[in-house]
Amino acid sequence: MKRKTLKNTRIPFPFIDFLLPIFIRKSKSFSIIKEFNFSDSAIYHFDDDDQWDVNKLFGFSIGFHHDNSYRFGWRPNKDLTKIEIVGYEYIDKIRVPTIPIWEVELNKWYKYELKYNAVLGQIEYLVTGNNEYRGIVHPITIKLNWGYKLFLYFGGNKKAPHDITIYKK
Repeated sequence: MKRKTLKNTRIPFPFIDFLLPIFIRKSKSFSIIKEFNFSDSAIYHFDDDDQWDVNKLFGFSIGFHHDNSYRFGWRPNKDLTKIEIVGYEYIDKIRVPTIPIWEVELNKWYKYELKYNAVLGQIEYLVTGNNEYRGIVHPITIKLNWGYKLFLYFGGNKKAPHDITIYKK
């Protein structure tokens, strides 16, 4: 499925994703798995610090997303040849430093899995593609029992500088 974020917007068109509550219990593990392919149009350049802002791929929130949330994020890498995949989190209303995961190639499919392990109290970011995988695992504390899914979103401070196409299976 082609997901196009039009120039000067933040949400991809057509907007078919919507907020679906996912009920999170401290005792129940879950996983969200999606596959994406970033086209050449995902590369852009801003002449300021907004170049390093993180665009959101998907994830989930526990309560409000600027209070507690866990997401895959993306942005062009430093030499503008690949897409840097990062963990993007808010914990207790504090934006956690970006967690580097992998630089993926343009025009190739990768599988992204975000797992919450209730038994171990941890979150795992896992990216698989080109017969390789990269992952980051770290402990978390879930205080609330409800949340919602988060979807594609461009930005940071700025809107899309041109049309950006990302493919989703």
